[in-house]
Amino acid sequence: MKKSTCFALMLVLLLAVWLAACGQEAASDQNSGGDGGANAGSAAEGDSSGSTTNNETSEDEDAVSGGNLPEEGTITLAHKSLNYYAFVAMQEGAKAKTEEYGWEFEAAVADMDSGTQMNQVMNFIAKKPLAIISDPIDSEGLVTATDQAMEAGIPVGIFDTPLTAGEQTFTVAFDNYKAGEMAAQEIVNRLEEKYGEPKGIVLNAYGALESSAWRARKEGFDAVMEKYADITYLSMPGEGDMQKTQDAALNAIAEHGTIDAVHAPSDTPALGLYEALKQTDHLHKVGEEGHVIFVTIDAEPIALQRVEEGYYDATINQDCIAYGEITVEMLAEYTLQGKDIPTDFTYENDRYYWETAEIIAGDTGPHMVIDPYVVDQSNVDDPRHWGHIASNEYGIEY
Repeated sequence: MKKSTCFALMLVLLLAVWLAACGQEAASDQNSGGDGGANAGSAAEGDSSGSTTNNETSEDEDAVSGGNLPEEGTITLAHKSLNYYAFVAMQEGAKAKTEEYGWEFEAAVADMDSGTQMNQVMNFIAKKPLAIISDPIDSEGLVTATDQAMEAGIPVGIFDTPLTAGEQTFTVAFDNYKAGEMAAQEIVNRLEEKYGEPKGIVLNAYGALESSAWRARKEGFDAVMEKYADITYLSMPGEGDMQKTQDAALNAIAEHGTIDAVHAPSDTPALGLYEALKQTDHLHKVGEEGHVIFVTIDAEPIALQRVEEGYYDATINQDCIAYGEITVEMLAEYTLQGKDIPTDFTYENDRYYWETAEIIAGDTGPHMVIDPYVVDQSNVDDPRHWGHIASNEYGIEY
């Protein structure tokens, strides 16, 4: 009887030990994320608990680095003006691209007052947007405000008119000096066709020199004209204003009786040249007697129309739609995901006629330079010119 009792006690003790061991194993399996079969699968594919940890770590790193785009926020634009068609196109391009990413868009327009634009940037800093973008009025004067934005951790994108100091997140601009050279060379080529040599009277009603863009266009134009001693070069301030540009042309015609060629650094002031020629009966189409060679920069829809009609010989294209689109795109695809915008890099996009552009390490940060190109009778119908996109796709009217 005692032996039976002892044997029973031993069985009870063994059963208790066995149950305890099973409980610990079950708890261990539960803590590790599943039963033995699941753990075996994890070992073959990588530990399941390790994978979860890595995902959590990755998400934490993304939160720090910004690897995912913000789901909401605002892109703000401190714009110089909407008085030029080109400026409207820049704003609409930026707005459309911002909305593609699902963000809000807010613009403030300074109406060519640099002090107002500086205040607008300062106001935007207080709102803590995703980014501040701008087409500066004063290439030097806006630097203080953009520096403060950068110090506040707000990315700054600059287009059209580069800043000359400070540091910005991204700049996309036009080779304005080269555009001035190209416009001048188009005129020289046509003077050679007309006279057999480069000679004649050429008017350049240049833009306001506080703008680095217009200043560079003038410098490029001047550099070409200086090569030709037989060209009478009239360099007169038009300030980028249609009426002042018209007055410059009227004064030149009054003084010289006639002129052989006219140039304005943008298409809006060029309307003043057109009116001056029309008013003095000097407006004739290419190939007609008395035609005054007419070359502009920007290639707005009105310039494309005038090239098609034959009143303009050529216009040098500056892609004003691309500016706003690309500025927002680069900030979204790189900066707002915590990545550096690459330099020594070729940007490619066949939406645009020019198709490729280089991004370089500029003095103020990553800088994309879009090369100018000539639009004339040979290629004016190509739908990729920004003037056609602005008119036909965006529906922007004068």
